[in-house]
Amino acid sequence: MIGTAGLAHAEPILAEAARASATDMSATTAPAADPEGQDKTITVTATRTEKAVEDVPATVSVIDAKTIQDRFISDIKDLVRYEPGVTVRRAPSRFTAAGSSTGRDRDSGFNIRGLEGNRVLITVDGVRVPDAFSFGAQSVGRGDYVDLDLLKSVEILRGPASALYGSDGVAGAVSFITKDPRDFLADGKLVGGGLRSSYDSSDDSWTNGFVVAGKTGDIEAMVAYTRRDGHETETKGSNDSATTDRTTANPQDIESNALLGRLVWAPNDANRLRLTYEHFSSVVDTDVLSAIAKPPLAATSVIGLSAHDTTERNRGTLDYRYIGDGIVSGIRAAGYYQKSLTLQAAAEDRNTAADRTRINRFDNEVYGGTLQLESRAATGALTHLFAYGADYSHTRQTGVRDGTVAPAGEVYPTRAFPTTDYTLVGVFAQDEIAIADGLLTLFPSIRYDHYKLNPQNDPLFTTFVPREQSGSKVTPRIGAVAKLTEGVRLFANYAQGFKPPEPNQINNGFANITQNYRSVPNPDLKPETSSSVEGGIRLSGTGWSLSGTAFSSRFRNFIDQVQVSGAFTAADPAVYQYINRGRVKIEGLEARGEARLPIGVGVRAAASYAKGTMRTPGVAGTQPLDSIEPVKLVAGIFYQPDAGPFRAEVIATHSAGKKVGDTNNSCNTAATSCFTPSGFWILDATASLRVMDHATLRAGIFNITDKKYFWWSDVRGLTSTSVVRDAYSQPGRNAGLSFSLNL
Repeated sequence: MIGTAGLAHAEPILAEAARASATDMSATTAPAADPEGQDKTITVTATRTEKAVEDVPATVSVIDAKTIQDRFISDIKDLVRYEPGVTVRRAPSRFTAAGSSTGRDRDSGFNIRGLEGNRVLITVDGVRVPDAFSFGAQSVGRGDYVDLDLLKSVEILRGPASALYGSDGVAGAVSFITKDPRDFLADGKLVGGGLRSSYDSSDDSWTNGFVVAGKTGDIEAMVAYTRRDGHETETKGSNDSATTDRTTANPQDIESNALLGRLVWAPNDANRLRLTYEHFSSVVDTDVLSAIAKPPLAATSVIGLSAHDTTERNRGTLDYRYIGDGIVSGIRAAGYYQKSLTLQAAAEDRNTAADRTRINRFDNEVYGGTLQLESRAATGALTHLFAYGADYSHTRQTGVRDGTVAPAGEVYPTRAFPTTDYTLVGVFAQDEIAIADGLLTLFPSIRYDHYKLNPQNDPLFTTFVPREQSGSKVTPRIGAVAKLTEGVRLFANYAQGFKPPEPNQINNGFANITQNYRSVPNPDLKPETSSSVEGGIRLSGTGWSLSGTAFSSRFRNFIDQVQVSGAFTAADPAVYQYINRGRVKIEGLEARGEARLPIGVGVRAAASYAKGTMRTPGVAGTQPLDSIEPVKLVAGIFYQPDAGPFRAEVIATHSAGKKVGDTNNSCNTAATSCFTPSGFWILDATASLRVMDHATLRAGIFNITDKKYFWWSDVRGLTSTSVVRDAYSQPGRNAGLSFSLNL
């Protein structure tokens, strides 16, 4: 849901017990003991309890802070660069003041197995980030609310997550987990921390940050800060004219500030109380040269456009953890408050017509809490780990459209939807059942959620009388892991998910009398639902691992805005409305493997394939689902010894071409078709050298062959005859350099 922050607050509290100390200003996933002496990666998101990745009945990736630094990951698009099956859409910033919103959402959000946007649950320390919102020239993404330098790890869960965390996760979940004081206080240190500075040539950006942590008695404290200053991300375009034909990137100045403060009281090993404050803010100034009209000029032709966009998020959390041996062996409790805003302002200079401005704002304010209890029991050959509890959140969401020279029939300020309060209450229970000393482990779980959307009487929303909506949903899940031998595991998982309608979908209201169209509310929208089945095999031995997964997902009641009537005339204006439209089926395969010699030399590879179709009521047959990514393969060779000052990695990435027959023909006409980029290979290399006991120098070069290439996620909807295709291309050869000092 838009703005439905934070039901899933349990996983960072759980994760805190499963993480280890940090090096080079990073925090890494804690290794668990393995019978063969190999470290195991721990996940919490997959089951709400600490489990090794190979022992959970789902597909989950864990990316730790060291990997983020080693691979020069600066944003969420970089984060999934080598993650087949997961992408992030980022279109170039080519928006206008009052029409197109292209690229204004920056990193729009995650696409997991072909579904994206608000259908993917995203949390920071368990608190949901505000969801995406788009109306007219306003477009708010989800990827620019957190700085990755403050993170200990990122967990990406593929498949429905509603049985664990409530609504929204019909496609999957992404959990950002921030750093802790103890990550920098290993080996009994009372003071620790670090400094880091890095440069990225793809956007001429500098990143500088520090962490200071300390301990006295039972008290631990930490302050972490990161500052970024950069510019537009380069493309392979060559047309640098100040016209709509421009293909080089529009000039941008970008800055961001991120602050994390944490105070921990741990009187003993059983109890821990944490107080957290997190702040993130960014400013993007854009000279939109691509919006300038070409001669001959009309009165309203644009001769200049500048934009000033700001994003801010503030969060406070108080959480408590207890670990004991009684009937209740674990308690996880948290309360939180979060407030965020996105302001997008544009000033448009027109030829002889009056200049105009647009100021669009989107705010979310949320408070909530969660309680999770754990109990253990044994019955004969069975052992049980019960996790059960409840979540609550209350969100107020507002949006304002303002400016000068309003469209005919409108008076500024106004709203696209009324101020809305959104309340969500959920209760859940899960039993982890180990049979025969873990040879077979079952994971049955169930969750009940109730939601209510309550629009307020709003003097800025007078187009229609808003309607409220409420509903409930039960979502089950059952998973199983069979350990055939120590190195052979089979797993299977069935899960359901659901996503309630959003406030702007139920009570969207707008009319454009000059263009003869309007949008109307739909209080009868049903929640979207999903069901997913996946299974696979995991093989491992000394120095190697291999896994394969097959999945099949069904989605119903997809919500989409369509034209329901009208002919764009004054007598019969077109009417748009959000409706439940169609069913979607997605099936696919994923595989990954790694082999490593004792000296540290190894290879790793991962690949994904998916196919998706959509069936629309009243339309015969099925259509391809455009959001499905082409086949992707990532393969690399690395040198990464357990001990030693030097590491290096070379990674090749392949994306297959997209065929016109695999699109839904949304941009096809008699004269043109959709632009479908060709397949490509790109080559990257990174290396690091520990120059002193506490200092590390890192370097990377990306797109070594200077290839011009396009990600399908970025060019969807672009026509094959577009003269600005190169504006959507990725940077050419670029490099990064960083230095970190661990105190």
